[in-house]
Amino acid sequence: MFMTYLEWLLAVLQQTLADLQSVQKRVSIWYLVSAFIVAVVFYAWRYPGKLKPQLIQLFSPSVWWHRSARHDYVIFFFNRFVMALLSPRLPSGVLLTTWLYYQSQNWFPYSVELSLPTAYVIALFTLCYFLLDDFSRFYLHRMLHKWPVLWAFHRVHHSAKVLTPMTVFRTHPVEGVLFFLRSALVQAICITFFVSLFPGQVSLYTVWGVSVFTFVFNVLGANLRHSHVVLSYGRWEKWLISPAQHQRHHSSAIEDYDCNFGVVLALWDRWFGSWKQADWRQKLVFGTNTRFDSKGLFAMYVEPFQYALESLKRRLFSKMPAIIMILVSTTSLFYAN
Repeated sequence: MFMTYLEWLLAVLQQTLADLQSVQKRVSIWYLVSAFIVAVVFYAWRYPGKLKPQLIQLFSPSVWWHRSARHDYVIFFFNRFVMALLSPRLPSGVLLTTWLYYQSQNWFPYSVELSLPTAYVIALFTLCYFLLDDFSRFYLHRMLHKWPVLWAFHRVHHSAKVLTPMTVFRTHPVEGVLFFLRSALVQAICITFFVSLFPGQVSLYTVWGVSVFTFVFNVLGANLRHSHVVLSYGRWEKWLISPAQHQRHHSSAIEDYDCNFGVVLALWDRWFGSWKQADWRQKLVFGTNTRFDSKGLFAMYVEPFQYALESLKRRLFSKMPAIIMILVSTTSLFYAN
């Protein structure tokens, strides 16, 4: 039993280390290198003649070995083991796709098949998948902030006092499960819809097995979003979420609360009224401005459940008068009849 458990631990650790080298994972060595190149180009442009001090600051131990950063590293590895236990018990994208496809045959018995060149179908599927995936990330992220029960878990991510590329993994397992299910559902909806319309033609345009949109996003410095490199897109921020905009999302300033929920496109934030411009000169302080920012690892995993339960209790008690009125009215009508 002990050897089996040890072998499982080693297998998860080995897969984790392999993922750090895979172009299919956002925080791989290749995307970190490309982010570094983007940072160097940005610094050379914004601080001509002062590149060396900026690079020294970029690799400062006060950031990379900050207590908050060390928590990020531990959480990253610990969550890998947690998700390795949970993911086999969660519905996969393949399972949801299969179920949804066969259900759609009952919901829409009169199927319609369209005829388009395969290249057009692949391009259309790649674009639609990207749009639905990006919107679903935005909306779930927005819910994590707007719903107190979900914020109880998401604030683990926002408790980071410094930002490094590993901060993207600073999440509570409950949030990890929600994003896992989101991804599986998006995959199921897109594949079911396109397979029903264009059977035998559905595929993604990929680069080394990665969606072309995801690959470009990662290569062009996605990992700078969780960093202290204040890279702004200027006027293009109305269309694309820049690293500087996401850093403003992490700001502890009250005026920056609940802004810039998007991942790639800024359209969703503009439509929902949560878009804010960033500035490459902005000076931000990160965290939640609560005692939770200084909590240890154990508290980060346990206390969110307590906060979520307290939030549910407050919500239930706030609804209690209405519930009592409904019960009284129902009882009165019953006895009246």
